[in-house]
Amino acid sequence: MSMENSSLSQKVIDSISAGFIPDRRMGIRDIKGRTGGDGELILTGETTSPQIADAIIKALSNTSIKLIDSILILPDTLVNNKYTGLVTLSVINIRKLPDHRAEMVSQAVLGTPLKILKNQSGWLLIQTPDHYLGWTESFSVESMTMTAMTEWRRSDRVITISNSGWIYSSPAESEITGDFVSGCILERVGVTGGFTKVRLPDGREGYINNRFVTEFDAWRRDVRCTGDNLVRSASAFNGLPYLWGGSSSKGFDCSGFSQMVYYLNGIILLRDASLQELHGMKVDISQGYGLLLPGDLLFFGTKENSRLHVTHVAIYKGDSEFIHSSGRVMISSLDSTRGNYSGYRKQFMLSARRIIGAEDDPGIVHIKMHPWY
Repeated sequence: MSMENSSLSQKVIDSISAGFIPDRRMGIRDIKGRTGGDGELILTGETTSPQIADAIIKALSNTSIKLIDSILILPDTLVNNKYTGLVTLSVINIRKLPDHRAEMVSQAVLGTPLKILKNQSGWLLIQTPDHYLGWTESFSVESMTMTAMTEWRRSDRVITISNSGWIYSSPAESEITGDFVSGCILERVGVTGGFTKVRLPDGREGYINNRFVTEFDAWRRDVRCTGDNLVRSASAFNGLPYLWGGSSSKGFDCSGFSQMVYYLNGIILLRDASLQELHGMKVDISQGYGLLLPGDLLFFGTKENSRLHVTHVAIYKGDSEFIHSSGRVMISSLDSTRGNYSGYRKQFMLSARRIIGAEDDPGIVHIKMHPWY
Protein backbone atom coordinates (compact mmCIF):
# COMPACT_ATOMS: atom_id res chain seq x y z
CA MET A 1 0.00 0.00 0.00
CA SER A 2 1.37 3.41 -0.97
CA MET A 3 2.10 6.17 1.52
CA GLU A 4 -0.64 8.22 -0.12
CA ASN A 5 -3.22 5.47 0.38
CA SER A 6 -2.04 4.99 3.97
CA SER A 7 -2.48 8.71 4.68
CA LEU A 8 -5.94 8.73 3.11
CA SER A 9 -6.93 5.67 5.13
CA GLN A 10 -5.83 7.36 8.35
CA LYS A 11 -7.96 10.41 7.47
CA VAL A 12 -10.95 8.10 7.04
CA ILE A 13 -10.17 6.42 10.38
CA ASP A 14 -9.83 9.74 12.19
CA SER A 15 -13.00 11.19 10.65
CA ILE A 16 -15.13 8.17 11.54
CA SER A 17 -13.66 7.99 15.05
CA ALA A 18 -14.38 11.66 15.74
CA GLY A 19 -17.93 11.24 14.46
CA PHE A 20 -18.71 8.58 17.06
CA ILE A 21 -16.68 10.13 19.91
CA PRO A 22 -16.36 13.88 19.27
CA ASP A 23 -14.91 14.57 22.71
CA ARG A 24 -12.04 12.54 24.16
CA ARG A 25 -13.22 13.26 27.70
CA MET A 26 -16.09 10.86 27.04
CA GLY A 27 -14.52 8.02 25.11
CA ILE A 28 -11.34 6.49 23.72
CA ARG A 29 -10.71 6.49 19.96
CA ASP A 30 -7.00 5.87 19.56
CA ILE A 31 -6.99 3.90 16.31
CA LYS A 32 -4.20 3.84 13.76
CA GLY A 33 -3.65 2.11 10.46
CA ARG A 34 -0.16 0.83 9.60
CA THR A 35 1.09 -0.91 6.52
CA GLY A 36 2.04 -4.57 6.93
CA GLY A 37 4.79 -6.48 5.14
CA ASP A 38 2.50 -7.62 2.33
CA GLY A 39 0.97 -4.17 1.80
CA GLU A 40 -2.10 -4.82 3.93
CA LEU A 41 -3.53 -2.19 6.29
CA ILE A 42 -3.37 -3.33 9.91
CA LEU A 43 -5.85 -1.54 12.15
CA THR A 44 -4.41 -1.15 15.65
CA GLY A 45 -5.15 0.76 18.81
CA GLU A 46 -8.13 0.85 21.14
CA THR A 47 -11.58 2.35 21.50
CA THR A 48 -14.57 2.26 23.83
CA SER A 49 -16.96 2.17 20.88
CA PRO A 50 -17.45 -1.09 18.95
CA GLN A 51 -19.40 0.95 16.39
CA ILE A 52 -16.22 2.84 15.43
CA ALA A 53 -14.38 -0.34 14.51
CA ASP A 54 -17.36 -1.65 12.53
CA ALA A 55 -17.75 1.65 10.65
CA ILE A 56 -14.05 1.88 9.79
CA ILE A 57 -13.94 -1.67 8.48
CA LYS A 58 -17.10 -1.09 6.44
CA ALA A 59 -15.73 2.14 4.94
CA LEU A 60 -12.33 0.70 4.05
CA SER A 61 -13.74 -2.60 2.80
CA ASN A 62 -15.09 -0.72 -0.20
CA THR A 63 -11.50 -0.12 -1.33
CA SER A 64 -8.92 -2.51 -2.78
CA ILE A 65 -6.98 -2.41 0.51
CA LYS A 66 -6.63 -5.70 2.38
CA LEU A 67 -7.56 -5.15 6.05
CA ILE A 68 -6.43 -6.84 9.25
CA ASP A 69 -8.49 -5.88 12.29
CA SER A 70 -6.41 -5.71 15.50
CA ILE A 71 -8.47 -3.04 17.25
CA LEU A 72 -8.96 -3.62 20.98
CA ILE A 73 -12.45 -2.81 22.26
CA LEU A 74 -12.45 -1.57 25.84
CA PRO A 75 -13.21 -3.00 28.28
CA ASP A 76 -11.55 -6.22 27.17
CA THR A 77 -14.16 -8.62 28.53
CA LEU A 78 -12.26 -11.67 27.32
CA VAL A 79 -9.35 -10.88 29.64
CA ASN A 80 -11.31 -9.50 32.59
CA ASN A 81 -14.90 -10.43 33.45
CA LYS A 82 -14.95 -7.93 36.35
CA TYR A 83 -15.26 -4.89 34.15
CA THR A 84 -17.93 -3.10 36.18
CA GLY A 85 -17.67 -1.75 39.69
CA LEU A 86 -19.07 0.38 42.49
CA VAL A 87 -17.46 3.22 44.37
CA THR A 88 -16.82 1.98 47.92
CA LEU A 89 -15.75 5.22 49.67
CA SER A 90 -17.87 8.29 50.38
CA VAL A 91 -16.00 10.17 47.64
CA ILE A 92 -13.24 9.07 45.28
CA ASN A 93 -10.99 11.37 43.29
CA ILE A 94 -10.69 10.86 39.55
CA ARG A 95 -7.49 12.01 37.88
CA LYS A 96 -6.42 12.73 34.32
CA LEU A 97 -3.53 10.27 34.56
CA PRO A 98 -2.70 7.31 36.86
CA ASP A 99 -0.54 9.43 39.13
CA HIS A 100 -1.19 11.16 42.46
CA ARG A 101 0.42 14.27 41.01
CA ALA A 102 -1.95 14.36 38.04
CA GLU A 103 -4.79 16.86 37.75
CA MET A 104 -8.02 15.88 39.50
CA VAL A 105 -10.76 16.07 36.87
CA SER A 106 -13.79 14.77 38.76
CA GLN A 107 -15.10 12.72 41.66
CA ALA A 108 -17.64 9.95 42.21
CA VAL A 109 -19.63 9.18 45.35
CA LEU A 110 -20.27 5.95 47.21
CA GLY A 111 -22.38 3.46 45.25
CA THR A 112 -21.86 5.08 41.86
CA PRO A 113 -21.78 2.36 39.16
CA LEU A 114 -18.69 2.41 36.95
CA LYS A 115 -17.29 0.75 33.86
CA ILE A 116 -13.69 -0.40 34.35
CA LEU A 117 -11.67 -0.02 31.16
CA LYS A 118 -8.10 -0.73 32.31
CA ASN A 119 -6.17 -1.86 35.39
CA GLN A 120 -2.66 -0.46 35.65
CA SER A 121 -0.32 -0.70 38.66
CA GLY A 122 -2.94 -0.03 41.32
CA TRP A 123 -4.96 2.41 39.18
CA LEU A 124 -8.19 1.88 37.26
CA LEU A 125 -9.25 3.72 34.14
CA ILE A 126 -12.96 4.16 34.74
CA GLN A 127 -16.00 5.59 33.01
CA THR A 128 -18.75 7.15 35.11
CA PRO A 129 -22.49 7.14 34.27
CA ASP A 130 -22.08 10.49 32.45
CA HIS A 131 -19.47 8.73 30.22
CA TYR A 132 -16.61 10.77 31.69
CA LEU A 133 -13.18 9.11 31.73
CA GLY A 134 -10.46 9.21 34.36
CA TRP A 135 -8.15 7.25 36.64
CA THR A 136 -8.76 6.33 40.26
CA GLU A 137 -7.02 4.10 42.77
CA SER A 138 -8.14 0.48 42.57
CA PHE A 139 -8.77 0.12 46.33
CA SER A 140 -11.58 2.68 46.10
CA VAL A 141 -13.65 0.57 43.69
CA GLU A 142 -15.23 -2.84 44.20
CA SER A 143 -14.78 -4.63 40.86
CA MET A 144 -17.64 -6.93 39.90
CA THR A 145 -18.94 -9.23 37.20
CA MET A 146 -22.04 -8.22 35.27
CA THR A 147 -23.96 -10.86 37.20
CA ALA A 148 -23.00 -9.27 40.52
CA MET A 149 -23.84 -5.80 39.17
CA THR A 150 -27.26 -7.02 38.08
CA GLU A 151 -27.87 -8.38 41.57
CA TRP A 152 -26.93 -4.98 43.02
CA ARG A 153 -29.39 -3.22 40.71
CA ARG A 154 -32.12 -5.56 41.93
CA SER A 155 -31.23 -5.17 45.60
CA ASP A 156 -33.07 -3.09 48.18
CA ARG A 157 -31.15 0.21 48.10
CA VAL A 158 -31.25 3.58 49.81
CA ILE A 159 -29.84 6.97 48.78
CA THR A 160 -28.43 9.49 51.25
CA ILE A 161 -30.16 12.87 51.38
CA SER A 162 -27.88 14.79 53.74
CA ASN A 163 -24.74 16.73 52.84
CA SER A 164 -22.65 14.53 55.10
CA GLY A 165 -22.86 12.06 57.94
CA TRP A 166 -21.47 8.93 59.55
CA ILE A 167 -22.04 5.23 59.05
CA TYR A 168 -21.83 3.67 62.51
CA SER A 169 -20.89 0.13 63.44
CA SER A 170 -24.01 -0.12 65.63
CA PRO A 171 -27.14 1.88 66.44
CA ALA A 172 -25.37 2.97 69.63
CA GLU A 173 -23.25 5.32 67.42
CA SER A 174 -20.16 4.36 69.39
CA GLU A 175 -17.80 3.45 66.53
CA ILE A 176 -17.60 4.67 62.94
CA THR A 177 -17.51 2.38 59.91
CA GLY A 178 -17.33 5.14 57.32
CA ASP A 179 -18.95 8.34 56.14
CA PHE A 180 -21.34 9.46 53.41
CA VAL A 181 -22.15 12.56 51.38
CA SER A 182 -25.17 13.61 49.34
CA GLY A 183 -26.30 11.10 46.74
CA CYS A 184 -24.57 7.94 47.99
CA ILE A 185 -26.31 4.65 47.18
CA LEU A 186 -26.10 1.71 49.58
CA GLU A 187 -27.77 -1.66 49.95
CA ARG A 188 -30.32 -1.83 52.77
CA VAL A 189 -30.13 -5.03 54.79
CA GLY A 190 -32.43 -4.13 57.67
CA VAL A 191 -33.99 -1.49 59.89
CA THR A 192 -33.35 -1.26 63.64
CA GLY A 193 -35.27 1.35 65.56
CA GLY A 194 -34.39 4.70 64.07
CA PHE A 195 -31.51 3.34 62.00
CA THR A 196 -31.14 1.71 58.61
CA LYS A 197 -28.61 -1.10 58.39
CA VAL A 198 -26.65 -0.77 55.17
CA ARG A 199 -24.06 -2.78 53.29
CA LEU A 200 -21.26 -1.03 51.40
CA PRO A 201 -20.06 -2.41 48.04
CA ASP A 202 -16.93 -3.89 49.68
CA GLY A 203 -19.03 -5.86 52.17
CA ARG A 204 -18.70 -3.60 55.22
CA GLU A 205 -21.93 -3.07 57.13
CA GLY A 206 -23.10 -0.25 59.33
CA TYR A 207 -26.00 1.93 60.45
CA ILE A 208 -27.28 5.30 59.23
CA ASN A 209 -29.92 7.38 60.98
CA ASN A 210 -33.22 6.95 59.11
CA ARG A 211 -33.67 10.66 58.60
CA PHE A 212 -30.60 10.78 56.33
CA VAL A 213 -31.74 8.13 53.80
CA THR A 214 -34.67 7.39 51.56
CA GLU A 215 -35.60 4.33 49.50
CA PHE A 216 -33.70 4.53 46.20
CA ASP A 217 -36.23 2.93 43.83
CA ALA A 218 -39.07 5.07 45.19
CA TRP A 219 -36.88 8.18 45.00
CA ARG A 220 -35.84 7.71 41.39
CA ARG A 221 -39.42 6.91 40.42
CA ASP A 222 -40.98 9.88 42.19
CA VAL A 223 -38.30 12.61 42.14
CA ARG A 224 -39.43 15.69 40.21
CA CYS A 225 -36.96 18.05 38.61
CA THR A 226 -38.60 21.45 39.03
CA GLY A 227 -37.14 24.93 39.29
CA ASP A 228 -38.10 25.22 42.94
CA ASN A 229 -36.60 21.83 43.80
CA LEU A 230 -33.36 22.65 41.99
CA VAL A 231 -32.99 25.97 43.80
CA ARG A 232 -33.73 24.26 47.12
CA SER A 233 -31.06 21.60 46.49
CA ALA A 234 -28.52 24.19 45.35
CA SER A 235 -29.16 26.40 48.37
CA ALA A 236 -28.48 23.48 50.72
CA PHE A 237 -24.83 23.61 49.60
CA ASN A 238 -24.45 27.34 50.22
CA GLY A 239 -21.04 28.17 51.69
CA LEU A 240 -19.35 24.86 50.82
CA PRO A 241 -15.81 25.31 49.44
CA TYR A 242 -14.73 25.40 45.82
CA LEU A 243 -12.56 22.47 44.74
CA TRP A 244 -11.12 22.05 41.26
CA GLY A 245 -12.45 18.73 39.95
CA GLY A 246 -14.84 18.46 42.90
CA SER A 247 -18.34 17.11 42.32
CA SER A 248 -19.41 16.19 45.84
CA SER A 249 -20.48 17.98 49.00
CA LYS A 250 -16.87 17.78 50.18
CA GLY A 251 -16.08 20.45 47.58
CA PHE A 252 -17.38 21.56 44.17
CA ASP A 253 -16.08 23.14 41.05
CA CYS A 254 -18.69 25.05 39.05
CA SER A 255 -19.86 22.22 36.78
CA GLY A 256 -19.53 19.59 39.51
CA PHE A 257 -21.95 21.74 41.52
CA SER A 258 -24.56 22.01 38.76
CA GLN A 259 -24.16 18.30 37.99
CA MET A 260 -24.74 17.24 41.62
CA VAL A 261 -27.72 19.56 42.05
CA TYR A 262 -29.39 18.05 38.99
CA TYR A 263 -28.43 14.51 40.03
CA LEU A 264 -30.20 15.00 43.37
CA ASN A 265 -33.26 15.92 41.31
CA GLY A 266 -33.06 12.82 39.14
CA ILE A 267 -31.15 14.16 36.13
CA ILE A 268 -27.65 13.14 35.01
CA LEU A 269 -25.85 15.96 33.19
CA LEU A 270 -22.50 15.76 31.45
CA ARG A 271 -19.49 16.63 33.60
CA ASP A 272 -17.84 19.83 32.38
CA ALA A 273 -19.36 23.26 31.76
CA SER A 274 -18.34 23.18 28.09
CA LEU A 275 -20.15 19.85 27.71
CA GLN A 276 -23.24 20.98 29.61
CA GLU A 277 -23.53 24.03 27.35
CA LEU A 278 -24.09 21.81 24.32
CA HIS A 279 -27.34 20.33 25.65
CA GLY A 280 -30.79 21.50 26.65
CA MET A 281 -32.99 24.18 25.11
CA LYS A 282 -31.40 27.54 24.38
CA VAL A 283 -32.88 30.50 26.26
CA ASP A 284 -32.60 33.85 24.53
CA ILE A 285 -30.71 36.35 26.71
CA SER A 286 -29.88 38.81 23.93
CA GLN A 287 -32.50 41.28 25.13
CA GLY A 288 -32.08 40.70 28.85
CA TYR A 289 -32.92 38.02 31.35
CA GLY A 290 -36.71 38.12 31.40
CA LEU A 291 -37.06 34.72 29.73
CA LEU A 292 -34.94 32.91 32.32
CA LEU A 293 -36.62 30.52 34.76
CA PRO A 294 -35.35 29.03 38.04
CA GLY A 295 -33.14 26.04 37.33
CA ASP A 296 -31.83 27.28 33.98
CA LEU A 297 -28.09 26.95 33.50
CA LEU A 298 -26.08 30.11 32.81
CA PHE A 299 -22.75 29.85 31.00
CA PHE A 300 -19.85 32.26 31.15
CA GLY A 301 -16.58 32.65 29.27
CA THR A 302 -15.37 34.24 26.07
CA LYS A 303 -16.40 34.20 22.41
CA GLU A 304 -14.05 34.31 19.46
CA ASN A 305 -15.08 33.96 15.81
CA SER A 306 -18.54 32.73 16.87
CA ARG A 307 -16.90 29.99 18.95
CA LEU A 308 -17.72 29.84 22.66
CA HIS A 309 -15.02 29.15 25.21
CA VAL A 310 -17.06 28.19 28.26
CA THR A 311 -15.24 28.48 31.60
CA HIS A 312 -18.04 28.70 34.18
CA VAL A 313 -21.62 27.58 34.81
CA ALA A 314 -24.26 28.67 37.32
CA ILE A 315 -27.87 27.82 38.21
CA TYR A 316 -30.41 30.61 37.82
CA LYS A 317 -32.29 31.21 41.06
CA GLY A 318 -34.78 33.80 39.86
CA ASP A 319 -35.13 37.58 40.27
CA SER A 320 -31.72 38.22 38.63
CA GLU A 321 -29.86 35.91 41.06
CA PHE A 322 -27.84 32.76 40.37
CA ILE A 323 -26.15 30.14 42.54
CA HIS A 324 -22.69 28.91 41.64
CA SER A 325 -19.42 27.58 43.02
CA SER A 326 -16.79 30.29 42.78
CA GLY A 327 -14.43 30.27 45.74
CA ARG A 328 -17.40 28.81 47.60
CA VAL A 329 -21.00 28.08 46.77
CA MET A 330 -22.62 31.48 46.74
CA ILE A 331 -25.49 33.56 45.37
CA SER A 332 -24.68 36.38 42.97
CA SER A 333 -26.82 38.79 40.98
CA LEU A 334 -26.98 40.20 37.47
CA ASP A 335 -28.67 43.34 38.84
CA SER A 336 -26.19 46.19 39.37
CA THR A 337 -28.33 47.65 42.17
CA ARG A 338 -27.90 44.55 44.35
CA GLY A 339 -25.23 44.12 46.99
CA ASN A 340 -24.31 40.72 45.54
CA TYR A 341 -24.00 42.05 41.99
CA SER A 342 -21.23 40.43 39.94
CA GLY A 343 -20.25 42.71 37.10
CA TYR A 344 -17.48 40.32 36.17
CA ARG A 345 -19.88 37.41 35.61
CA LYS A 346 -22.38 39.60 33.77
CA GLN A 347 -19.64 40.85 31.45
CA PHE A 348 -18.66 37.32 30.45
CA MET A 349 -22.10 35.72 30.30
CA LEU A 350 -22.41 33.79 27.04
CA SER A 351 -25.57 31.72 26.97
CA ALA A 352 -28.33 29.98 28.91
CA ARG A 353 -29.83 26.52 28.62
CA ARG A 354 -33.05 25.03 29.97
CA ILE A 355 -32.77 21.44 31.13
CA ILE A 356 -36.32 21.00 32.40
CA GLY A 357 -38.41 19.75 29.50
CA ALA A 358 -35.40 18.67 27.44
CA GLU A 359 -34.98 15.19 28.90
CA ASP A 360 -35.01 13.61 25.42
CA ASP A 361 -31.66 15.27 24.74
CA PRO A 362 -28.86 12.63 24.71
CA GLY A 363 -26.79 14.75 27.11
CA ILE A 364 -29.61 14.83 29.67
CA VAL A 365 -30.61 11.47 31.13
CA HIS A 366 -33.18 10.84 33.86
CA ILE A 367 -31.68 8.45 36.38
CA LYS A 368 -34.71 6.15 36.17
CA MET A 369 -33.87 5.65 32.47
CA HIS A 370 -30.13 5.11 32.94
CA PRO A 371 -29.30 1.39 32.47
CA TRP A 372 -26.39 1.47 34.95
CA TYR A 373 -28.71 2.11 37.90
